[in-house]
Amino acid sequence: MTATLATIDHLDIHAAEEAVGVRPETALRLMQLAADEKSRVEELQSVIDADPSMTMRTLKLANSSFYGMPTRVSRTDKAITMLGVATIAKLASSTSVESAFRGIKIDAPGVNAKTPWRYSLSVAFATDVIAAECTVSSAVGVRRLSAEAFVTGLIHDIGTLVQAKLHTQAFNAAVNTSLKTGLPLTTVERRTIGIDHAQIGLRLAHHWSLPETLASGIGFHHDPLAAEPDHRALACVIHLAAQLVRRAGVASFDGDADMPHVEPAMNFLHIDPRRADHLVAAITQRVQSIDV
Repeated sequence: MTATLATIDHLDIHAAEEAVGVRPETALRLMQLAADEKSRVEELQSVIDADPSMTMRTLKLANSSFYGMPTRVSRTDKAITMLGVATIAKLASSTSVESAFRGIKIDAPGVNAKTPWRYSLSVAFATDVIAAECTVSSAVGVRRLSAEAFVTGLIHDIGTLVQAKLHTQAFNAAVNTSLKTGLPLTTVERRTIGIDHAQIGLRLAHHWSLPETLASGIGFHHDPLAAEPDHRALACVIHLAAQLVRRAGVASFDGDADMPHVEPAMNFLHIDPRRADHLVAAITQRVQSIDV
C-alpha cells in the first residue's frame, strides 16, 4: 500500500485508518466501565467474554506477577472479583487494540517486533502511577482520569503505525535519524515526511469521534501544554508516562527525551518534580511484569 502524507491537510484518513486495522470502540466502552463506579461485574464480564481471545489475554495479564494473585484465575468473573472492575476493564481494553501493534516492523537499532506494543502497554500502565500521584485529578475524579489515561496511553502512538505502514522507508529513516542525533522523532518526521505521528493520531481521533480530551492526549503528547486548557491534564499525564517509561529503560523508537516539557507537565499536575525518581522506580516495578 502506498499513500502520500505530504501535509496534515492532505492526509488520506481512510488509508490511515486501514493501516491501523482496528477501531477503538471496544476500548472506549471498557474505558467507560472502568471510569464508572456503578459498573457491575456482569456488565464487564459480558463484554470481555464475548471475545474468547480478549478473555484469554485479559486473564494472562491479570495473572501476571505484579498483581500477586494467591492462585491463578481462569474465569473472568473471578478476576473481576479479586482485582476490581476498573483494573480488569483497563486490562481488557489493552487486549482490544493489541493486534494493531503486532507485526509492525521498524528497522532500527534496539527496536524489534515487540517494541511498539511493549512500549505502548508500558505507557498505559505508567499512567496509573502518575494519575494516582497528581492532585489535579480531584477536579475530574481519580477513577475517570485513570481510565481515560490508560486507554489514551495505549493508543497515543497510533500515528506511528500509519507512518510505518504507509511510509515505511521514510519512517525507518526518520527513526534512525532520531535515535542517532537525539532530535525529536516528530521534528524529523515533519522535515522528511511532512507530517508527524502525533498529527496523524489527532486526525484519526477526530475521524473516530473520540472525546476531545482523549484526542488531545494523543495529539499533544509531545507538547502537552499546547493543548487546550481543559484537556491539558490528560495530555500531561500521557507525556509524563511516555518520558518516564523511557527513563525506566523501556525501549522506544524516539531518540528525544523531551525533557524541557517534563517539569512543566509535573507542575501542571501539581506533582513535585523532585518526585520524578520515585515515579520512575514505581513505573519500573510495574513494567517489569509485562510479558508481551
